[in-house]
This record gives sequence, structure tokens and C-alpha cells, in this order.
Amino acid sequence: MYCFRCGAKLTMAQVGGRLRPLCPACGHVVYEHLKVGAGILLVREGELLLLRRPPTASAFPSAWNLPAGYCEADESPQQTARREAKEETGLTVEVGRLVDAYFFNDDPRGNGVLLVYEGRVTGGNLQPNEREVAAVGYFAPDRLPVPLCGGGHDQAIRAWRSRALDRWRPGELPRYCPHCTHPLEERLAFGRLRLACPTCGFVHFRGLKVGVSVMVVHEGRLLLVRRGVEPGLGLWGLPSGFVEWDESPAAAAGRECREETGLEVAIVGLLEASYYSDDYRGPGVNFTYRAEIVGGRLQSGDDATAARFFSPAELPAEGEIAFRGHRRLLARWQADPTFARWPVQKV
Repeated sequence: MYCFRCGAKLTMAQVGGRLRPLCPACGHVVYEHLKVGAGILLVREGELLLLRRPPTASAFPSAWNLPAGYCEADESPQQTARREAKEETGLTVEVGRLVDAYFFNDDPRGNGVLLVYEGRVTGGNLQPNEREVAAVGYFAPDRLPVPLCGGGHDQAIRAWRSRALDRWRPGELPRYCPHCTHPLEERLAFGRLRLACPTCGFVHFRGLKVGVSVMVVHEGRLLLVRRGVEPGLGLWGLPSGFVEWDESPAAAAGRECREETGLEVAIVGLLEASYYSDDYRGPGVNFTYRAEIVGGRLQSGDDATAARFFSPAELPAEGEIAFRGHRRLLARWQADPTFARWPVQKV
């Protein structure tokens, strides 16, 4: 690499506590930034529009991704999403609300953040750009193609799949108004589509689920359970579960740990509260607690088929961990085992 200011060859030097490219001639420091991309979810009759990358692509060849691309310096992410959709598919789209931002570090072109928006086709014809798109199609959530593209696309597509499957599950959503028993209809209410009663005006507002997880570290090893139910059947994760209506999140964390591992624990502190959207049962907020063993005997139970302690070097591979939030926490603990001793709030 060469300095874009004076042309001298850059060297690596300690700047601001880490190694960075530095020009020995003029002193210019290169600060590498995250790339910012924008993509769009285009759904037709419950199916998501996906594009397959050419086999000659420099990153993720032949993988399936959303209409998306990197943001130019003079355009907003919404403009990027609209432009890329037009360039790649020939469709004119209306960009809606921001769904989520997905950090990625698996792209050989550099780490970045993919902003993903809801969208609606307003015109044009589906005519993929042959230089950038090898194939195109609409896919149901239970029939997604493989492989999915990295760079945040796989995260966004799987999160959409979870939300879509949640909407398809029979019995999960109300069908009749609880006030007048008239069948509910999906209509625009308070800025988005919601189930509403055309007779009395009742609107059903879906709420976030509230879950808990527990990090128990004993003699330098972290407690994990193998899940015996979906989602994540056969995969590893922290002892976790949903909060009952009449218990506090901290009490639920202790109960779930006891039911799944046989261990009695004392909740010491709240490590974090995080939003998740990768569970087909619906999005929610998860509270992760630090806990210490005070009794019991290690034995799997409830919806766990195994329970054991892992050293940082023994942790299951990323693909063997059930949830995105758990993968992130385990990676953080593996990099810094003191992390689980940093409660942000005493309980």
C-alpha cells in the first residue's frame, strides 16, 4: 500500500493502541472503516426475491443474496437500496422501514454493516442484470436456496425466514376480535399492517417475547446445553427460556437453569439485554444473566438432551451454536473469559 497523499510506501505502526498503516514520509495514518451496504426485502405472495451471484464473483460466488450494494458517498442507504434494486433487477421499488443492521466480518473485501429495508415493487419488469446476476427467483421461507451469501445477507434472509414462518404458524395469531368476535382483517393501522376488527375498531398489537439466558462459569469453564427441541434442535446454547407472566426475568433465568441442567444457581448480575429476530416463534428481547452455582447436580433435563462445561478452547464451532445472540456472547467470552465477570447491573 502507498500513501495517497505523497506516494510513499506505507508501514505498519502502533497508533492509538493498535497497528495501523502509517506513512513514514508525511505522517498520514490510514484508519480503516466499516463498509456500509444497503439491501431490500421484496416479498410477493409470501415469497422473497433473491438473486444468485455469478460463479466468477470475487466474493461469495454462486451464492444467493438480496438486491443490495455498497453505499456511495453522496447517497443515503435508502437511495442505495433503491438504486441497486433497479440496477440488478430492473424493478422500481419504494423503500420502507429499516428492518435491521447486520454486522459482517466474512467478506474478503472487508468488514462492514448491511442495512436492510422493507420494500415494495412499484414498477418495471424483472430483468436481471446479466453481469451481476446469474439467476433470480422468489422463494418461500421453507424453500430457501443454498448457499446463502455472506456479508450480512445470510443473517438478514434467515431473520426474514423466522419472521415469515412465525406469521404462517397456525393458531399463533388471533382470528377473531376479543370484544365482538368479528373475524379480524389485516389492514393499515398506526403506520403498518396489523390485524384489526372492521366492526368495533379493535387493533391487535403484537408484542415482543421476553427471554432469558444464563452464563455460568465454573473453574474457567462455561456451562452449555444441547437443545432437544426446535429451534436449534441438536445444537448447543446457553441455558435459556421464556419468562412466565408472573415471574421476574431474574427468577426465570434461575428456573430455566435448574430445569435444563439440574444446577441451583444464584443470579449475580445482568450482563446485557439484546433484541433478537432469528427465532421462528417471533422476535423478542433476551436478558442474559451471570450466575454462580450454589447447589444441585449437573444433569440435563426439560428440553435439553445434554449439559456440560466447556473451556474456551473446547467451545462448539459457530455452526453448532443455536442462536445468533449466543454465538456472539460465546465468541466474546472465548476472546476474553473475564467478560462473564462484568455485570452491568446488580440484581
